Amino acid sequence: MHAHCDDVDVAWFEAGRGKPLLLIHGLADDHRAWRRTLPDLMVRQRVLMYDLRGHGQTTLGNPDGSLRQLGADLISLMDATGVEHAFVAGFSLGGTVAMRAAIDQPDRIRGLVLVATSSRVGKAAADWYRQRVEMVERGDPSLRATLDNDTAAVYAQSPAQLEEGLLIRRESTIDPRGYANACAAMAGLNAAPLDPELGQISAPTLIVASELDQHCPPKAAEIIAAGIKGSKLEVLPHAGHPIPVEKPRELAASINAFLAEL
Repeated sequence: MHAHCDDVDVAWFEAGRGKPLLLIHGLADDHRAWRRTLPDLMVRQRVLMYDLRGHGQTTLGNPDGSLRQLGADLISLMDATGVEHAFVAGFSLGGTVAMRAAIDQPDRIRGLVLVATSSRVGKAAADWYRQRVEMVERGDPSLRATLDNDTAAVYAQSPAQLEEGLLIRRESTIDPRGYANACAAMAGLNAAPLDPELGQISAPTLIVASELDQHCPPKAAEIIAAGIKGSKLEVLPHAGHPIPVEKPRELAASINAFLAEL
């Protein structure tokens, strides 16, 4: 299904029944990043997934390279689908989008689940994001190989899932401008981290990190937990960055238990 939201046509998908739970994928992915977690979530929730601006089947529109715009896209999708209030779970980039939306529109978010994400990026990470923006802008012929190598690094702890991960990421970034837009938004977290604003998040929040995550390590989750009053932190053992793929049943169980408490 598609919904016209301001300047973009958003591809969104729905499964299950119950209270609405919106799932937000990570950088260079699409809604299928949640493919292994969905079955256990849809039994208890009405799950809505969507492709971020310029990713997958969602159009690019007029991107401004900001996290605020990506957060506003989420709220616009809620408006378009008639969802007044929702629980929101975001993975990696999706977690930063979820935090931004919860800061800007606190009355719309009933609860947050932040998975393998961060509220800031260091200089080295910001430079990494900017390099990829520049590669897209100049049409660098090595971009596709770089994205494939980045994907292999993400799936380093789960090589059996790499083939599907590569397929999804290649399809989602056929037009890489949406990827570059999201990279620019993430790079902005170096000069303007979310940390000072985390105290404005009033929604009950579950933060899920993984022991072996080299991209958003448990320390990043601890920083978020310290900033969001009353938040709950869980660290899953023996997993890398893509928790929704590597620990799908454990993640779904944590989300379902958290939402049941609310």
